[in-house]
Amino acid sequence: MTELIKTGKKRTILISISILLVSLHTIYFYHAVRPDIEIKKLIQQGIRFLLTIGLLVLVYKGKNWAKIVSIVLFSFALLGALVGLFTVGNVSVINKLPLIVMIIVYSMAIYHFGVSESFKAFFENKNGTSHDFHVEE
Repeated sequence: MTELIKTGKKRTILISISILLVSLHTIYFYHAVRPDIEIKKLIQQGIRFLLTIGLLVLVYKGKNWAKIVSIVLFSFALLGALVGLFTVGNVSVINKLPLIVMIIVYSMAIYHFGVSESFKAFFENKNGTSHDFHVEE
């Protein structure tokens, strides 16, 4: 395994963890400001979280359709975070910080899954289409 493939693997794992942490924070933040926990909404968010885990696992395993779906979904999330950042109104920067973190994480994910050379090398290696055969002696 070349250094480029190792870097792609490491960054894929780190970005996936970041996305899951943002998702967990979103779930927590939604319920923390409410007087009562909405069970229906919590179940809905839990299912979305599990689907996110599944999608990220399939991207890690090298499924091309999962990569495309994740880029599209992360683009929508990025767009939503940008709109939210500019429409929130007169609140402090501290209150906008979760949106800024979302923008950074989803931007990194879109770049990594769509453009990054290290992810391309890792993805090709997962699919067995790597053209870089490195023989260790």
